[in-house]
Amino acid sequence: MHTAHNRPMNLRHLLPLALLALLATSCKKEFDAPPMRQLPVGQTLTVAELRNLFQGAPVRFGGDSSFFAVVTADEQNGNLYRNVYVQDHTGAIQLRLLTSGGLYQGDSIRVYLPGTVLSSYSGMLQLDSVDVDNNVVKQATQVYKAPTLVTIPQITPAMQGMLVRMENVEFATTELSLTYANAVTQQTQNRSLVDCNGASVIVRTSGYSNFAGTQVAQGNGSFVAVVGQFNNDMQLFIRNINEVQMNGQRCSGGGPGPCTYNVAPVPSVSQDFSDVTSDNTDYSNPSWLNINEQGSRFWRGRIFGGTDKYLRATGFAGNGVSVPATESWLITPPVQASATPSLSFRSAQAFWTHTTQDPFKVYISVDYDGCEISDATWTEITGFAEPTSATSNYQWVNSGSINLAAYLPSGYTGNYHIGFRYFSVETQTTTIDLDDINIQ
Repeated sequence: MHTAHNRPMNLRHLLPLALLALLATSCKKEFDAPPMRQLPVGQTLTVAELRNLFQGAPVRFGGDSSFFAVVTADEQNGNLYRNVYVQDHTGAIQLRLLTSGGLYQGDSIRVYLPGTVLSSYSGMLQLDSVDVDNNVVKQATQVYKAPTLVTIPQITPAMQGMLVRMENVEFATTELSLTYANAVTQQTQNRSLVDCNGASVIVRTSGYSNFAGTQVAQGNGSFVAVVGQFNNDMQLFIRNINEVQMNGQRCSGGGPGPCTYNVAPVPSVSQDFSDVTSDNTDYSNPSWLNINEQGSRFWRGRIFGGTDKYLRATGFAGNGVSVPATESWLITPPVQASATPSLSFRSAQAFWTHTTQDPFKVYISVDYDGCEISDATWTEITGFAEPTSATSNYQWVNSGSINLAAYLPSGYTGNYHIGFRYFSVETQTTTIDLDDINIQ
């Protein structure tokens, strides 16, 4: 019988295996836990304290300082590019990013200020040159801020950057056939949001947004957005089209008021505005309607050289000054249809600045009752001579005789109204003059 003996282990064979295990362990550890980048906190500011640092000149940050906030609007829907909005319990501010991406709605972040610039762009305070990699530390995700309930008149420069919600609002009647922006040319456009008391605010939408080609909401309801500003205009930016919940019954704001219209039909019209009594005042005639559908401006009487009287509509408020969107209607008394109805007038322009729309249009309606413009059907009259951007300032252009039978039902013997509409927005403020309206 042989007795088994325990042989000593050969360490020369084990050492290479141990070294391989050690190397494998070291490599794995280095891959799983790379060195972490640390940004100092330094002095901590609130958003309100940050905003108060701006006193008219850009503030360039050095040293160590930070503020904490939550992202309330990001770039995901394409409406905001290299811009996000953040908010804490004291206020809100726009962040202008060096490169797109990296921040999302609900991100709780710390913004490390060195290298950034606090500045104003056309009245909108922003923190510019924010590098997401080197200026932002995420603290948490899915930390959502509830919007603040406001009315349109409460949207002032003090609310810059805030996430807000409005109730009982709707888009202006004349914009219901439009989309939020031009998705074909990818052009940014403005729309007017109004309340039932006639107050309005601009809704600005990028042509690159994923809802640019969507028709604006048709009813009345709730609207959530972030607040921006451009010069004197307050603006709203939609962060999510699903937060536009406007399917309710529209309100009756923006017309001539309670329906007390009681003007007898006339067989013809010959209006040279000799009834204008003072220069540059809102035109008033008991048989005519002068209505501002948007903004606060009306057609105004003008007197030139003491004797030449006519009407003027304009959105111009002075060089460098912009006014909210203006929509002014001048509407004739009801006119009895004749066998061969015709219309003529003369118009002029001055300081043409319109680029995306016509400042002056003419319409006809057979069902207007003298009250809400939006309650009637208006057909645009086209093909007449009118001033253009190439026409000299204040040069009168005769429309020529316009055959209205082409716009009336065949054999129509009832009444109709003619409406002269002026529209301006932002810096598109061309002046339009109107005179010598004749209807037979």
